[in-house]
Amino acid sequence: MKKWILVLGVVMLIVGVSMYVYSGMEKPKISENNFTVKGNEYISKNISVDSKHFIISITNPVTSSGLVPSKDIGNVTNTTALSALSLPTYTSFGNIKEYRNMTEGSYAFIEFTGSHPATSITYGPTGYLVYIGYVADFSTFLILIGIIVAIAGILLNNKFRLRDF
Repeated sequence: MKKWILVLGVVMLIVGVSMYVYSGMEKPKISENNFTVKGNEYISKNISVDSKHFIISITNPVTSSGLVPSKDIGNVTNTTALSALSLPTYTSFGNIKEYRNMTEGSYAFIEFTGSHPATSITYGPTGYLVYIGYVADFSTFLILIGIIVAIAGILLNNKFRLRDF
């Protein structure tokens, strides 16, 4: 009997689903809509960067927004000062701004808008984020292969033959 193929497929499926759940639960630090309000200026909590290998990803920022070193927050009084003091983005695509290769220190994200921003800030070490991405990719691969192997085990256990069709 080929039951070991079915058992192998089920084990791969269970391990893949477990890894997928783990990768979904293990998130970098997230600060959603956590802003201090000063008029029409919204300031996020401080984000501590402790190495060059750190990513800050901003989702849904308004056009008049930017990442500023914490020491310069008091100098940001309008959009002109914000654009002068904010760091350049590493990459920007769609509704996401990403900051990398920053010096160690503390930063805050500032937006000038008339209403509470729908901005989401995600940050964490680069290696950690890449690791979680690999775990998610590998778990998806295991789930797909587990399904295929389990189906093969079921068909082989039932003495399936193509000529039966």
